[in-house]
This record gives sequence, C-alpha cells and structure tokens, in this order.
Amino acid sequence: MAYTSDLKELHERLLDPKKLMDIYAGPQSGFREDTVTRMIEALNKTFSLGGVKGQTLIYLSIGPYVLYLLPTCDYFEEIVIGGPTDQCLAEVEKWRTNAPGALDCSHAAQLTCELEGNREAWQEKQNVLQSKMKLVLKYDVRKSNPLCPVVLPQADCLFLKHFLESHVLDKEGFCCALGNVSSLLKEGGHLIIIAGLELTYFMVEDFKFPNLCITEDFVRKALDDACYVIEEIEVMPRSVKHLYDVADYTGILYVNARKK
Repeated sequence: MAYTSDLKELHERLLDPKKLMDIYAGPQSGFREDTVTRMIEALNKTFSLGGVKGQTLIYLSIGPYVLYLLPTCDYFEEIVIGGPTDQCLAEVEKWRTNAPGALDCSHAAQLTCELEGNREAWQEKQNVLQSKMKLVLKYDVRKSNPLCPVVLPQADCLFLKHFLESHVLDKEGFCCALGNVSSLLKEGGHLIIIAGLELTYFMVEDFKFPNLCITEDFVRKALDDACYVIEEIEVMPRSVKHLYDVADYTGILYVNARKK
C-alpha cells in the first residue's frame, strides 16, 4: 500500500488536531457552509429515515471531528472513535470529558437539534453523544484490522470522514485501505463516507499536507469492487468561493452504501 512511514510521521509531527478542527469545521471556519451546515443536513436526512441504526457505530477520521457524530448518536447504543495520532485522541477525550480547552462543537449541536425540531436541546444532545463514546482508539490503515491490537465485533455502521484519501498516496492504496477498514463492518451494515472531491492538499498553519485526489467515478468503482451497494450518493459543489490556497477541493462527496 502506498502509505509511507514519512506520511505517517508527518501527521504525528506536524498535524495539530485542534487547529485542523478550528480551520475546517470550527464555529468561525471559513468553510463552515460546506463542511458543517451541508454535512449535518445530509447526515440528519440519512439517519432520520431510520434505515441506518444498530448497536455499534465505528467512526474514523483524520481529525477530532466529533461534531459529525451528533446527528448519528440517537441511532446507536455505542460509538467507537478512531484517530491517527495520540494528539488527536487526546482532543477527542478532552471533548468527551468536558475538560478545559476542549473543542467547541456547540454550533453543530445547535444545528442538529434545530433540524430535529428543538434547537434548545443542544447541550443534552452533546451529553448523549459523550455518554455513548465507549472507546477512543488509534488506527493504522495499513493493517488488516486497523484498530489492532483491539479486536471488536463487527459494527452496524462504519463512518469515514476525510479518512482514506488523507492516508494514502495512490488509488491502489485507497482500495487496499478500504478493504482493511471494511473488515470492521458486518455484512448488511452501512458505510458513510464524507470526502473532499479533487482535493490535493489541505493547509494547517503554514504546512501543506498532501491528499489523494479522488473523483465520484473513482469512489463508485472502488465501492463496487469492495462489494458495496450505494444507497445514497450526493456531490455538493463547493460553495466557498475563496480559500483555495488553504484547501483546493471542488466539492464534497457524501455516500451512504450497504455492504453486500
């Protein structure tokens, strides 16, 4: 798999998870319309229909993006979160325990509750999510069990947010990593993917992190080859008309697929 030790070291050494969250999904983010509002609305639509639910959801992301779990938490008994670095896991734990300096996800919680009909219940929504976050684990997409050495029962839902494409350098590596993480999902379970289309880099402070450029057609084929049936797929063209020097994506891809 084209996942180099240099790239892994790059994330561990230079990718500040709190700054990543603030830049791309925080309350003051310039990308907020694309990366928060439209994504929370899409997730709310999927999960409110009731077809994606069960005992366990496993969530894997490049950063501590716990806000995307807010629309999902009423539909699962427990949530397992995977992060790439110890720093990322520490930020997730700070949020889970309401520690000083924790991430601010109130904007996403308020939007989630507004879509559900009660904006004022946002603090309770956060409490529900925190109570269901059972494990926070480090992952490695190179391994057949990416959460090794922990072995978990296969989940009912696997949720990938800016994940595979940030950890591999070519499309063969993407497909291998997809096969590895698919081992975490039971047959008939659902895979949710949120990814930036044609994103080749994203900036955190002054450093440009490489990202695999993916298209809708490529993801469709990769999912078909990995024995998934796509139930929902939506391409949301970029609405942010500036900040291309920070992240050069052309749109956001949202997928809900079922494992055969």
